[in-house]
Amino acid sequence: MFAAVDLLATPTTPNRPHGHHGPGPVVSAALTWAFNLSGHPAVTLPAGRTPDGAPVGLQLVARHGEEALLLTLARNAPPLPFPPRPALR
Repeated sequence: MFAAVDLLATPTTPNRPHGHHGPGPVVSAALTWAFNLSGHPAVTLPAGRTPDGAPVGLQLVARHGEEALLLTLARNAPPLPFPPRPALR
């Protein structure tokens, strides 16, 4: 997969973030577990909010041995202008 690209970008999770009670029956590791098992370096960056204010993450994955590239990119990523969270009712 990394023969043609330096980095892979995916959503961090296909699901909404869960609360402090934990994920319950929904498992949100569908897009991260393969890289945990393969040992590829990965980092998640904040990528905005859903329309109702939930945070969204962007996962960047690099080739083996490319931790420096990944960390440099993460460190230099421009901050995103996050809209304020909607007021709780």
